[in-house]
Amino acid sequence: MKVYRDHNCGRQHRTWTALAHCMFQRAAWIAGDGPFAVIAWCGVSSVTLHRTAEAGQHALEVVDATGCGGRCVRHHDLARLDLNAREGTR
Repeated sequence: MKVYRDHNCGRQHRTWTALAHCMFQRAAWIAGDGPFAVIAWCGVSSVTLHRTAEAGQHALEVVDATGCGGRCVRHHDLARLDLNAREGTR
């Protein structure tokens, strides 16, 4: 599973949602809460956050099977967000 650490500022974010908004500033929408992100990179990106890897994996399977919208090109990822990383770290 990919781990996303880089974000667009030097702040220490306190919530998963705040971190996701910083990491994915161009996302059309970000929903949910938790460290596991299903990211749809199709057309305009979108992100759903999940509390467990299993919930994220299930959501990824659903979006892979059904698509994420009218501009879907089947480019979806499951990643874990690292809340403790600072800007510029990998």
